[in-house]
Parts: sequence; structure tokens; C-alpha cells
Amino acid sequence: MERFEYSIVDKEGKVVTGLVEAKTRDGAAKSLLDQNLTPVKISQKKEQGIFSKLNSVGKIPLTEMVLFTEELATLVNAGIPLTQSLNILEKQASNTKLKKTIENLSKEINEGISLSSAMEKNPQAFDKLYVNMVRSGEIGGTLDKELLTLAEQLNKDHELRAKVKGAMVYPAVIMVGMTAAMIYMILTIIPQLQDMFNDLGGELPVTTKSLIFISDMLTKYGLITLVVVLAIAYCFKYATNNIIGFKKFLHKILLKLPVVGKLTEKVNITQFSRTLGSLLSSGVNITEALEIVADSTGNMLFKEAIEDVAKKVKNGINVGDALKQHAIFPILVTQMISVGEETGQLDVILTKVSGFYEREVDNTTKNLSVLLEPMIMMLIGAMVGYLIIAIITPIYSMTNMF
Repeated sequence: MERFEYSIVDKEGKVVTGLVEAKTRDGAAKSLLDQNLTPVKISQKKEQGIFSKLNSVGKIPLTEMVLFTEELATLVNAGIPLTQSLNILEKQASNTKLKKTIENLSKEINEGISLSSAMEKNPQAFDKLYVNMVRSGEIGGTLDKELLTLAEQLNKDHELRAKVKGAMVYPAVIMVGMTAAMIYMILTIIPQLQDMFNDLGGELPVTTKSLIFISDMLTKYGLITLVVVLAIAYCFKYATNNIIGFKKFLHKILLKLPVVGKLTEKVNITQFSRTLGSLLSSGVNITEALEIVADSTGNMLFKEAIEDVAKKVKNGINVGDALKQHAIFPILVTQMISVGEETGQLDVILTKVSGFYEREVDNTTKNLSVLLEPMIMMLIGAMVGYLIIAIITPIYSMTNMF
């Protein structure tokens, strides 16, 4: 038997929580209904332990944010007061950081500020897009609908990331396998060959010397090499996160890479059009919406382009015309947005654009392994060729000496 936490609304309109034992979630719901209790929420109770402690490390997972948003929308739609809804969600949250964030929201709301303002004070969980859509829902009296829209938006972002990550698994496995094979040869075979080369004498070619140097670094100075590699990796990560010029340079290279560059472009256009469309349909004005989209865009080139478009729109230029001045946006996107502005259906057109590019991303990720295969084969060939030249050339030269 499993233990399930439940929340119900009693005859007086108060929220009551408790525990019920059942084999399944449906069984728990049936047990409550048999007692003439209508559950608002049922979730399996998770035991506390080391895994719950690990939940407090890092950011709040996107899946947790999707679940929180959907459940909050359901509770608000059911007419349950906001503070009670948050208390229910706080008790049932499995992620420690999310639990703490919900607790902060409850405290802020009890002090008399709005939900959107409370979320604005917790930027680690709620970005500008989230805050502005909640604020629009509060103003228009459609908070539950805006929360459902947000949940859908977050869910699509999660699916998009999952597709891209899933598509990169095959190339990553190949690269790890190649690297492991190279390291194994350098640590075991090359030292033996080095002794043979020393016995034979003679001048070694540059490729062989470089291979022996790498072998010596790993076998004789392994700890120092590891420290140096970790230091380089840390500096690279620091520069990527903190040096804008370096980050922009990497993003520029990423967009120019074959296959991966096009996929990156499609992902960014999908997020741009879907986010902008959601904000406009929620009543956010175009200039503010563009600034929010720019703030939530990861790629520096797209970010700077959207920021420039926002400035031009402030000065009275149409979105479509402003986008046309940036080659990073395809003609299809700029023309459809221009049509959306002319017809007064920009949010609808943006939704169609995002749908089109979502399908493009889906098709690309499905065929990514096939598209990357020639490059992977070329890389494997280059590595094998380097090893053959480095090992065979000195042996051939030295045998000709006798």
C-alpha cells in the first residue's frame, strides 16, 4: 500500500489536507469519493531522505515549475483563496527550493502585495515573462487562464529542450567512445612503442613526438595535467558566463556550424515567436513584450537583435520592418509578422510561426544523427589517420635504415 496526500474543500469552503492509504492514485480518489469527499489534489507522499536533500541543490527543475503552475491554475479556478492554494502546494512540493519559494510567496501575499509582485521578488524561480503574464491575469481577472497558458508555454520549452538534448545523445556517445579509445592507447600502447623507438634510435617525425609528449603528460604528470584541464574548463565556463564578448563570439560560431547552426537558429526563432505571441495575447504592449523576450533569450546574437528591434519599435517603426534589418531572422518570419501587423492579428501569426518552426525542429532532431554522421566519420578518420601516421611512419623509416 502507498500513502497519498490529499486536499479537499469542506462544506464551509475551507481546505482540509490529510493522508490516505491505497494501492494507486485512482484507488485513493475512489476511497475519498466513497466517503463523500471530493478531492482537489491527490499526490503520492514521498519519503524524506538523501534524495530530498539533493533536490535543494541547483535550480528548480522545469518539470516542477510546470506542475506548480498547472496546480495553482486548478486551485484558483476552483475558487480557493490564493494563500490557501499556495499553502496546499507548499505542503506537496517535493523540491526543497520550490517549497521555500512558495513559502516566500505566501509571506509576501499575507503582507498585502499581489501575486505578480511577490513573484517579482523571487527571480530565481519566476522570470519577467512569468511575472508579466501573471500580472496581466490579475488585471484582467483571468489569472487561472494565464497560468494555464504559462504552464503550456513552460511545457513546450521543456519538450523543445528535451528534443535537442535527446538528439545530441548519439554524437555525444560516439565522441566519448573515441576519446576513451584514444586515452587507452596513449596510456597503454604508446609507452611500449616509445621504448622500441628509443632502442631503434633515429629522428622521430613531429606526429610521433607529439603523441609521445601527450603520453608522457598523462602517464608521468597525470595529476598536474588533470588540474590544468580542470582549470581551463573552469576559466572557459567563467568566461562564457561572465564575459559578454567571449559569449557572443561562441554563439556566433555556433550559428555558423553545419547542421547544429541551423538547429540553433530554429530553436531560437521558435522560442522568440511563441513567447512574443503569448505576451501579446495576454495584453502586454509590444515594446515591453519585446524587451521581455530579449531578456529571456539565451543566444547573444538573437538577444541583441531583439533589443535593437524593441528600440526601433519605440521610435515608431513596425516590428516586421525592424526585424528585416537583421539578417539573423529569415524572410519567412519577417514577412509573416508584417502581415500580422497589417491585419491586426500579430499574436495569431506568431503562434503559427512558432508552430511551423517547432515542426522544423522536430524534423531536424529526428534526422540529426543522419545529418551529423558524415562529420563524425570524418573526425574518426582524422583521429585514426593521426594515430597510424604517428605510429607507422617511424617504424617504416627505421626498418629502411637496415
